[in-house]
Amino acid sequence: EMRTEIKWAIIATIVLFVWLLLEKLLGLHAPEKLATWMIVDFIASILIFIAIYYMTTRDKRDVELGGVMSWKQGFWAAAVMTLIFIPLSSLVVYIFIKFVSPELPGSLTSYAKSTKDAISTFMSSHVTSSIVGGLLFSLIFPVFTKRAA
Repeated sequence: EMRTEIKWAIIATIVLFVWLLLEKLLGLHAPEKLATWMIVDFIASILIFIAIYYMTTRDKRDVELGGVMSWKQGFWAAAVMTLIFIPLSSLVVYIFIKFVSPELPGSLTSYAKSTKDAISTFMSSHVTSSIVGGLLFSLIFPVFTKRAA
């Protein structure tokens, strides 16, 4: 069963969209605030996803596995959630930067003094960080949520 993984991937995607909207409303996507945005986004992303991965593995253990879960089961729950989250979040990020904050990718490439396609660069960065972060959190969080019979 992947009910827990699907549920938390959808929740994580919604939280991501709300976070992006909040950043936009706070003016952090403006070119003059990009340095601040990078720091705030990095810290907030880590804190948000610590909570998401912890709740995913805890929920898997308590709801689907009857309160008992090995590290391996927790790892696979978090990894599968990540695999579902990546395409969902990529779609949400694409829609966000295309329609809600179209200036963000261009501002970032100007800030980085890059000549690459702004949207492709931004999307590539999102997918890469989602894969790396998802793998790391998938390895770490089952350590805290495993429980022997």
